[in-house]
Amino acid sequence: MPFLSHPHDPATLPASEGRAVRQLRIEARKAHGFGKPRAAALMEALARVLPRAATIFAIIERWPGDLASDGVIFRLTAGLHDFALSDHGGVLGALYGSGPLPSDAQLDRVLARVLDERAAALSRWLSHPTQTNEVARVAGLVAVLGELAARDGLPCEVLELGASAGLNLNFPHYAIVAGAARVGPGDARVTLAPDWRGRAAAMAPCDIIGARGVDLHPLDPANADDCRSLSAYLWPGEAARAARLVAALDVARCHPPMVDSGLASAWLLQRFAEPQAHGTRRAVFHSMVLQYASAAERAAIDFAFSLAGARAEPGRPLARISLEWRADRGAVELRVAQWDGAAQRGESRLAALCHPYGEWIEWRGLG
Repeated sequence: MPFLSHPHDPATLPASEGRAVRQLRIEARKAHGFGKPRAAALMEALARVLPRAATIFAIIERWPGDLASDGVIFRLTAGLHDFALSDHGGVLGALYGSGPLPSDAQLDRVLARVLDERAAALSRWLSHPTQTNEVARVAGLVAVLGELAARDGLPCEVLELGASAGLNLNFPHYAIVAGAARVGPGDARVTLAPDWRGRAAAMAPCDIIGARGVDLHPLDPANADDCRSLSAYLWPGEAARAARLVAALDVARCHPPMVDSGLASAWLLQRFAEPQAHGTRRAVFHSMVLQYASAAERAAIDFAFSLAGARAEPGRPLARISLEWRADRGAVELRVAQWDGAAQRGESRLAALCHPYGEWIEWRGLG
């Protein structure tokens, strides 16, 4: 997903600029608003030099879909970060480090060269959807499960769509801090402590009896190239996120998550066809996934939930927990739908508004 793809007023942007440059300027403006000066500097430099990089400019300018929802700029910057990872002493290495920002002239010069010389490699990055697997987002899932557990104490089987390397599936090994509440192991390698806003969350401990995910192209935490790919999707100046990713990958190598390869809708039907023990909840989680799915796939996922929801019982409830952009891309919403064969019939409820990468959660609860 693009980090900063919010609604904007087209009248504030020059009409003569192409869509690629316009999107870069939008991303730069929003990066400033989020207090990300290094990301903003990168976007501004790309806006200046991209029109001179014929191959990459043409790919983005002629992109068949929406640049924001397809994360096209994010794909490009991931390719640039991948190059920076092997160029620690260069200008891009300095941009992605913690020292002084390179000058505009330095950035323009190196980006013009890299966009030209590495056009083939960058084109390959543009051809693949993003794979962030940001574990900070899972704090919202844990808050939902905690509130559900506070109500009925049911153990839970967790399924994840678009699981990437499966790092979110390891949340029982993470410590989660939600305001004054804390759950998870005391010696956790990963601690998630978003800026908690709004109401207090119940955060009751939830017994997780199984966790399994699916992805079209799963990444392997034990594969060095896959780990490097995940690192490439980090923005410049994100030292805390980088450290959290390293720690989560270390946990995954000790506790390998179970991630299947396949289409989410078909996989979901298979999982729903498997017996669900009485006295357990089945919870399906997805974060920043639906924007990459086709309309037909989104409909198929909804259909799978409708079938499973119709079979739900008070002793075998089903929950769908989603953290996705709102339709107008003005906010990231944590929403919960439940089925239990009684009062809960799949109505989607807003549980929280969230930062795209989990830096803050404005909790509203399950009502």
